[in-house]
Amino acid sequence: MDASVTEEDLQNFRNILPEMIDLKIPLVEKGMTRDLKCQGDHSTFRIHCYGPNEGETHGLHAHVDEEHVFVILHGTAKFAGIDGELPPLGKHQALWLPKGCFYEFVNPGPEPLVVLRFGATREKATSGPRVTPGGDPIPGRGTQHPEMRKATFIEGAFLE
Repeated sequence: MDASVTEEDLQNFRNILPEMIDLKIPLVEKGMTRDLKCQGDHSTFRIHCYGPNEGETHGLHAHVDEEHVFVILHGTAKFAGIDGELPPLGKHQALWLPKGCFYEFVNPGPEPLVVLRFGATREKATSGPRVTPGGDPIPGRGTQHPEMRKATFIEGAFLE
């Protein structure tokens, strides 16, 4: 047996079970949704849905303690970094953002944008501080642009 794994560890591991995750989410025509699908000690797995012409409305920013990947499941995302715009990303394309990497994005298309967002941190799974390129802190998502959190859903439309 591995010396770093105790019998107590093994017993605890035997009690940890896999969890099924339902990826079905409603599509929005206006606003956005952020659905936390699962969370570990150092990672989060979310699905976001943005209406047309919506995105990261707080502008160019970096996550101080978190690295993450955005995977496009539906629609198109137009990302920009510190040096300007990146090529648009479509279905089954992804963008890796190391911690401290400045970025912003918007949904430029006429249909909803659905992204899978996987984030990882060293210390804790919750998203830590975010800053602008000038070093100014960005307030929490709930306090900034609350109108975006009031999504208007497309009746009967779900991610397929």
